[in-house]
Amino acid sequence: MHKKQIALASLSHLCCDVNTGSLPAILPYLIAEHGLSYSATSALMLANSSLSSFIQPLFGLLADRNPQTYFMPLGILIAGLAMASVGFVENYWAIFCAVGLSGIGAALFHPAAMRFTNSVAGAKQGTGTSIFSIGGNIGFLIGPLLAVALIEWCDLRGLGLLAPLALIMALLIFYEIKHLPPKPKAPFGKSVQETHLKNDWKAFNLMVIAVIFRSIIMICFRVFFPLYLIANFSQSKSAAAVALTIFGLSGIIGNILGGLLADRYGYSIIVKITYLLLIPCLVVFPFLENLVLIYIDLIIIAFMVYASYSPIVVLGQKYLPNHVGFSAGITLGLSISIGGLFSPVLGLVADTYGLLYVFYALSIFASLGFLFTLLLPKPNYQAYEVAL
Repeated sequence: MHKKQIALASLSHLCCDVNTGSLPAILPYLIAEHGLSYSATSALMLANSSLSSFIQPLFGLLADRNPQTYFMPLGILIAGLAMASVGFVENYWAIFCAVGLSGIGAALFHPAAMRFTNSVAGAKQGTGTSIFSIGGNIGFLIGPLLAVALIEWCDLRGLGLLAPLALIMALLIFYEIKHLPPKPKAPFGKSVQETHLKNDWKAFNLMVIAVIFRSIIMICFRVFFPLYLIANFSQSKSAAAVALTIFGLSGIIGNILGGLLADRYGYSIIVKITYLLLIPCLVVFPFLENLVLIYIDLIIIAFMVYASYSPIVVLGQKYLPNHVGFSAGITLGLSISIGGLFSPVLGLVADTYGLLYVFYALSIFASLGFLFTLLLPKPNYQAYEVAL
């Protein structure tokens, strides 16, 4: 594993996702500055996140067909420049286009960045993917803080400082890609590009279903857990926010260890084990009445959900060795959005039957996800380094 390039990939992921992570914190300022309605404001989030996620597979295919392109630095540049321009435009539709263009930049970045990470991770693809994804997690965590600091310092035009950050990072990545060392040879003297590997679409489709269930659990738990603390345990909004921070930090630790364990014991095994251990944690959650136990269960749930992240991403690439970028576009983008779209359904369940039934449903989804992981076969080859 090339540690320098992996660290750079993680840092670039941070710089890209800072833009997406900052948007929720920017929205209240846009409402105050431009008098936007709540529906218009929510449309900005839709333009940024959903558009990004749904076109990621397309950019993944383009990255697979044109592996020498520089989608990774270009994506960072577009995402950063577009979000920076939000502070300088007055018209709503100009803001809408800027926010949407930032999402497109993120969509362009992620599949290509996953190819880059895969190519420099060597045999430790799980560890490399974990380190790469941690950058994105940190970007989402610090994005709101950075945005608020810039706006408070210099009103909305302070967002313009996101532009040089994106430019510097894009130049660093461009330079690194241009000066990567030659790739090693595959067995029998064939180059990596000449090594023919078969896509396993059936296994990949099964894995996507498991990813969707994981996404539903992760997103809906983050949405409804703070509401559960406030409604059932009379906790403050700040306490609920702290709980989400704990969830995120535990997830980062789970992400790291999940990748390390997957490299050692196998990707499909770790996915199955984490799903299996997740089931009892979700089953007992609605019955816990002690806050200490609830927080302990919260930490374990976050750990298990995130520990499967890197193994799933790498497993998808191993099932589709000829379409690594497309696989990343599905596992990092489209399937996550589908999980998010399920949140209103559970919201209706909560309105009709109560919040407890949301967590009953999540334990069912964990069980269904585990059943699909049992159908996942081991990849029938050892993937070589992906050619950039």
